[in-house]
Amino acid sequence: MTKDKLQIIDNLILSKDLCVLATSDGIQPLTSLMTYFVDHAAMKFYFLSRKDSQKSKNLKKHPHVSMMIDRRDEGQALSIQGVYSPIKKDQTTEAIIKLFLMKHPQMKTFAEHADTELIRVEAKTGQLSDGVKETFTTKFKNS
Repeated sequence: MTKDKLQIIDNLILSKDLCVLATSDGIQPLTSLMTYFVDHAAMKFYFLSRKDSQKSKNLKKHPHVSMMIDRRDEGQALSIQGVYSPIKKDQTTEAIIKLFLMKHPQMKTFAEHADTELIRVEAKTGQLSDGVKETFTTKFKNS
């Protein structure tokens, strides 16, 4: 049973490109529809955002976030709790952006803009909802 649920979680993460990212300024929540790239082995999610956006400001002051990936047509949703983790090396950022653009070439102009930054969120836990009554919670290996 657990193995089946973990497979559903993996399939959701790997088959989707969009999630809702929830941040907070400490008082007000903010949700943003985001295109993501995932390093599945490390459970690290990557997003592109404007440096001066409210979500970027929120992440730097309050690094704990939630993300939701769903398959509404099948009644499944995955809620992930994670932590913003700044990337320290420019070379690492450049390499990840190249991988990001291989999956999402439509984001090239946005990625190359001087005011765009790469955001990394390390997933800590996840909760799979399968219908209204069934939920499964897991801690990710690298958290």
